[in-house]
Amino acid sequence: MGTWRTAGLASRGRRLLSAAVAIVLGVAFLAASLALLTTAQRGMEDAVAAGVRDADLVLTVEGEGIPTAGYDAAAALDDVASVRGETVVTGALTPQEWAVGAPVPVTGVTLLEGRMPGATGEVVVNPELAEDVPVGETLELARPPLEDATTPDVTTVEVVGAVDFGDTDPMLSFGPAFAADDATLRHIEPELTYGSVMVDLVEGADEPAAREALTAAVPGAELRTGEEAAADRVAKLTGGTDVVGAVLLGFGAVALLTAAIVIANTFTITLAQRTSELALLRAVGATTRQVRSLVVLEAVVLGLVSSALGVGLGLLAGLGLLALGRRVDLGLPLPDGLVLTPVVVGVPLLVGVLVTVLASLWPAARATRVSPLAALRPVGPSSGRVRVSRGRIAVSVLLVGAGVAAMVHAATSRDVLTGVLGGAVSFAGVLVAAVVLVPAAVRLLGLAARPAGVPGRLAVDNAVRNPGRAAATSAALVVGVTLITMTSVGAATGERTAMGEIDESYSVDLVLSAGAEYAGSADGTDGLDALPVPADVADRLEEVDGVATARVAGTAYLVLGEQEGGGTAAVGIDPARDADVVRGDEQLAALVPGTVGMADGMRAIHGLEPGDRLRVTGAGGSAELEVVPFAMGYDVAVHVEDLAALGGDAVAPGTVLLRLADDVDVAGTMGAVSDVADGSSLQMSGSAADRVAVTQVLDVLVLVTTGLLGVAVLIAVVGIANTLSLSVLERHREHALLRGLGLTRAQMRSMLLVEGVLLALVAALVGLGLGLGYAALGVQTLLPEDVGVRLAVPWGRVGIIVGVALLAGVLASVLPARRAARVSPAEGLATG
Repeated sequence: MGTWRTAGLASRGRRLLSAAVAIVLGVAFLAASLALLTTAQRGMEDAVAAGVRDADLVLTVEGEGIPTAGYDAAAALDDVASVRGETVVTGALTPQEWAVGAPVPVTGVTLLEGRMPGATGEVVVNPELAEDVPVGETLELARPPLEDATTPDVTTVEVVGAVDFGDTDPMLSFGPAFAADDATLRHIEPELTYGSVMVDLVEGADEPAAREALTAAVPGAELRTGEEAAADRVAKLTGGTDVVGAVLLGFGAVALLTAAIVIANTFTITLAQRTSELALLRAVGATTRQVRSLVVLEAVVLGLVSSALGVGLGLLAGLGLLALGRRVDLGLPLPDGLVLTPVVVGVPLLVGVLVTVLASLWPAARATRVSPLAALRPVGPSSGRVRVSRGRIAVSVLLVGAGVAAMVHAATSRDVLTGVLGGAVSFAGVLVAAVVLVPAAVRLLGLAARPAGVPGRLAVDNAVRNPGRAAATSAALVVGVTLITMTSVGAATGERTAMGEIDESYSVDLVLSAGAEYAGSADGTDGLDALPVPADVADRLEEVDGVATARVAGTAYLVLGEQEGGGTAAVGIDPARDADVVRGDEQLAALVPGTVGMADGMRAIHGLEPGDRLRVTGAGGSAELEVVPFAMGYDVAVHVEDLAALGGDAVAPGTVLLRLADDVDVAGTMGAVSDVADGSSLQMSGSAADRVAVTQVLDVLVLVTTGLLGVAVLIAVVGIANTLSLSVLERHREHALLRGLGLTRAQMRSMLLVEGVLLALVAALVGLGLGLGYAALGVQTLLPEDVGVRLAVPWGRVGIIVGVALLAGVLASVLPARRAARVSPAEGLATG
């Protein structure tokens, strides 16, 4: 029996090829996801834990930091060989631009020019700061003036090198930044504190005694090993990777689910082809257990071989995606190669085999019910039509109703977990009801196939002859279309909603400011004077492709209430003049004389609400103004009349307001505007940057799900081809009779083509409906309660989805149609 099993399995390899393809694709998706996630996780660990994991002990004081006295006390202990602190200092380069400083990282730094710091008063800078302060020059860093001082405290240091900090510290990679030794940082910031202190013990030190001494030297400090501290840091900082992981692994599970559907159909096909063979085995003495084990053995071998190929394909895809990720700079520290672990290789292999075996159990159970007498009967089409039980309909209605109710509740209460569970339950209900929905939809759409004549009518009849098989075939494509539609509509809706919220946060697309300089005021204190923008900058900006309007606005620095320091930039807005550059008609209309416009963030900083009164003081005078909403980031807006009265002679043309054209390439336009701004030493802010960030995130999400659609469509093509192949097998004699009655080969091919397209179109329409509903409720669930959802449907992308689904039906019908067309009348009638 065992020899016969293996020999028979080898001879049936070609029949199982379609199931093998489905398994390979599903496992490859899962393997690539796991490999990329593990690699990204390792890269994050290396970046976050640099200099921490290798330390013997790590000191931290939650929420307070460790003062310099505690740092020095730890360093002075006999069992301590060295200490390294983690801290951040800041210094003003100009009144509007600050540089960030930190200790020189232990590893991961690339020296670009000069040398590393070797003495107190020496620093290395990142490339951005090196553009303004080259190697060999001095860097002046100003601290805010103390309460009893009238001028800032300025520290001068020497720039001895330019370095690339890589991924060692995000604070050193964005904006002007520098690194120095501990003594220099203390000179810049006398009240320095450390977030953590890494301690290396002398060789042979008594660790318990050292722990006790360190705890006494730094009261209130928590003491952990380097590995413990590194693990804790990674757990806090890799939440984004976990989210992406959940999405990718969820998609991998969906791909394997669609593969399981195809596998079950494939085994059904092979068992239908072998009815006589299995009956003959029963006739010669094979037990039902032996027949069942035969089918399961085929599933195990098929799953093992196909999963191994899928793991290999997935790892190759992971290498390609990793290289692409490094090229486009995703903002994550990525190693040079994939990180392979037993989990990365073993889990997809095990899951692939398990899914294959589970998908084969139902066909295996059916195989055991083949009677020995079936060996004496000819193979023909399945008899009669399958009746759908009322119990199935009741269960489907119950599942769909419960799922929709849960999703509606989740959308109103913002309960994401309930929403996900509701979606899964309702989708299960739709799959249960598919045996009713799919045939009904095929009959309805089949009305359009009547002009095709006899082939069209036969195609409709064949598609609904076995409702269960038609529903299972459509399910694979429904899953893929539902996901891609849900993600596409959800992303478009999220983008449209986010853009509306951004417009409310920034009334202007882009704001370019010349900054300010310190200037003495009449009362002897230092204030800020706005610097003017170049006279021709507005004309140059209007020449940029994508800029609709560029307008220079008067600017002055005004003191808000009891604000300390030089004040806040106030931009003069004229509602009659600036309607073509400011977004938000209500905000613009509310900015009348006697008001000051502030964004939500600025109002929160000053503890204000719309309608409150605020004392505003400038070089020209002081007045109480009413606070109104007007989104200018961390600047404020006042009417041009109030700016002239309060700012006096300090008003300067210091700001350029830009409005971008609709449907513009925001990233490209921002790049061109940034070039002009950099050439004129202007600082850029506004909603356009947030628009680009939101668009990029959503584009990546759509790209990932589009890849999933590709996998799902490939699997669905295999599934539809399987159903058509079984149809050809069961109707072999019927096709021969049709040929004998005059049906041509072309009409035979047309019949199967229409059948495949009908099944694909039904799946696409069901998936589109589900995707639209899930997207609308899903976005509502994810967004905060005070955010109004603005539904958007990307009809162009929806059209592509339908087109791809129809193409899947066409491609799936090619091979079965060729096989059916080759049947001759004499051959078919003689068979069986």
